[in-house]
Amino acid sequence: MSEEIQEWPRSTRWIHVGFALVVTFMLFSELDMKAIWKKVGELHFRHLLFHAHMWVGMFATIIIVAFWTQVFYNRSIRSHLFPYSGEYLENICADIKGLAHGKLPPSGMRGGVPGMVHGLGLLAVTGMALLGFVMFFLIPSGGVAAPIDFYQIPKKLHDFLSSFVWLYWWGHLGMAALHASKSPAILRIFRP
Repeated sequence: MSEEIQEWPRSTRWIHVGFALVVTFMLFSELDMKAIWKKVGELHFRHLLFHAHMWVGMFATIIIVAFWTQVFYNRSIRSHLFPYSGEYLENICADIKGLAHGKLPPSGMRGGVPGMVHGLGLLAVTGMALLGFVMFFLIPSGGVAAPIDFYQIPKKLHDFLSSFVWLYWWGHLGMAALHASKSPAILRIFRP
């Protein structure tokens, strides 16, 4: 296992903060929102959440594109998120052995189990964002009329992926809290 652990670039830390905020808003806003074309008996707040979800979702797509740009141009970030070769893959095996003995993996860009899980979470959120982007343009007049029938296909896929994003969100938050209790250094990711 590699002992050298790279720190996150400052720009990635900023993107991570934005990413965390928009994904959290998107997950919680969808719990009580209702589309405007489903007006009967619905509170105005639910319609407001629907519009906020749509527009923050478009902003989330921009953040995800920025993140993927960093992944494309930064080999260390790419290797961390998709640790399927070399020392990064070796770190997965070492992390699994360590976890079996109650030892948490170190923080930083080193691949391993945390990197692999980050990469899978990024793929799930990216899928949701792309589907949401398509759905945005299938809703006529900002949601005042029901969308075309084709809308149901990306919506069902979007809903399906949301289960994985919820699992990732809770798992990520739980592991970050556990890591922070053992080593506060992990919170450096939130220090832009």
